Amino acid sequence: MDFENGYQVDVMTSTALINKAPARFDWSRYYSTFRRQTMTPRELAVSVWRGYGFTPVWHTARREENFVSAGHMAFDFDAGDETSSLDYIMRDGTFAWMFASFAYTTVSHTDAAPRSRVVFVLESPIESPAVYRRIYQAVAWYIASDGSQTDPACKDPLRLYYGSKRARVWPNWSLLGEGTIDYITGEYDAAHPPVAMPVNTRVPVEASPSLQNAKLQQFGRAVQDAPLNEGHHTLLRIATTAGGYVA
Repeated sequence: MDFENGYQVDVMTSTALINKAPARFDWSRYYSTFRRQTMTPRELAVSVWRGYGFTPVWHTARREENFVSAGHMAFDFDAGDETSSLDYIMRDGTFAWMFASFAYTTVSHTDAAPRSRVVFVLESPIESPAVYRRIYQAVAWYIASDGSQTDPACKDPLRLYYGSKRARVWPNWSLLGEGTIDYITGEYDAAHPPVAMPVNTRVPVEASPSLQNAKLQQFGRAVQDAPLNEGHHTLLRIATTAGGYVA
């Protein structure tokens, strides 16, 4: 299949903003202009090159409970050094070189401080935010083995990715397939086994009346001996502490 022009992915896009939002931006009005679009990878790359942002698909409002599906994943590389450059991330043999659809320099990119975003188009859309996070973490971990650390904050299932007008776009037109995702998540799970929670083996012991009275007397003395003008504050603090002992 011609993945550049023959494959299609559903995204939410808007032409109401080019590049990043200015200060005091009307976000509510902006998100009301988003529409669901079915695009080829090339069409999405062209939209990004024109400066238009994109997100996974949602309905009504951009909140996680309104998540519909994600047909893509995008990863930011903001280290500002060689490892964040397109030439390094997309070099022969890397995971991105094998499976990314395209990559581009972000708005904040400069030659002295490279910053890039890599976009993967998925063979099958993800329809659960929890599944999205799990796969995102696994892919980010796998990409890091090639020497480029991605921004961990981007695992929001409905994250907005800005366009970058007239950015340098690296066309790759590959597809991230289900088999590859299954393999990566399996490797990630094997490298990150669940941590066993410690078992509380303490046996509760009922305090004797004499011990209880001694503790209450200690609290009373603390209130009685409080410095001038601090009695009220001390009483509140001791009352809270005493409540914990009662519980």
